[in-house]
Amino acid sequence: MIGANQQFILDRAMQVFDGTAHFGNFNLNLPGHSERLVEVPWAAQHLRDAKHILDIGFSMSSLDWLGLLLATNTKGAILQAADIVRPERVQSRYPQAWRDAALAVPVSIGDIRSIELPANQFDLVTCISTIEHIGFDIASNDDPNSAFERGKTPAEIADTRDPDVNQDVLRAFHRVLQPGGRVMISVPMGRGGPTLLKDSLGLYTRQWEYETQSWRELTTQPGFEVLEQCFYALGPDDCWHQVQSPTDLSDKSSELQPHASGCALLLLQKT
Repeated sequence: MIGANQQFILDRAMQVFDGTAHFGNFNLNLPGHSERLVEVPWAAQHLRDAKHILDIGFSMSSLDWLGLLLATNTKGAILQAADIVRPERVQSRYPQAWRDAALAVPVSIGDIRSIELPANQFDLVTCISTIEHIGFDIASNDDPNSAFERGKTPAEIADTRDPDVNQDVLRAFHRVLQPGGRVMISVPMGRGGPTLLKDSLGLYTRQWEYETQSWRELTTQPGFEVLEQCFYALGPDDCWHQVQSPTDLSDKSSELQPHASGCALLLLQKT
């Protein structure tokens, strides 16, 4: 079942997707929301005209984002995905009304940096709150409680990742995109570096928190042009506010928090 906050965000995103509302006109003075309040409606405006979509991290998507992805077929789009987790492995997390549609999406299993996908195939790649996990997350094959390998203590999990992750992921995106194709990326942003998280089971993992240097790796990758980038901070009022640059988020951290307190959104185009 989708939660109330997720349904609220999905409803907003669907208004943008259907063309009945504009992302920039939404009121963000709403306490109690994660960065999905910003990410999902923002992404909806760029999904509207896509014809062939590749989503990265589909299987464990936040349900507001998953619901929006599944709606793309109403406009005749073809949706495919890549993930390290098989959707069947986690199908109980999908709302019953969506389950068949979610399981019908073709998902290539493996790390996007190395799996084989057709070249020049997609006009849009979506990577919403996912690239920060690449290089840290490993799929669990036999743990009935978790889709990912986790640690009972912070010492049991990796505290670094391959320094070439951003470059390698964007190279993979470039290869599968049609000429002129676009990429949507959203990331947590703050002090930067490997950030410790605790999941709903009380187990530990890490993700990368982006900052000026690692953000620049995304925005200066050869073969891409930046079409849009924007930044948001969670304020003392527990509401999201747009800010000007990564520097404005340098005091933020998602360390052991339920969600990020800074986020960044990026739209790239293959040149």
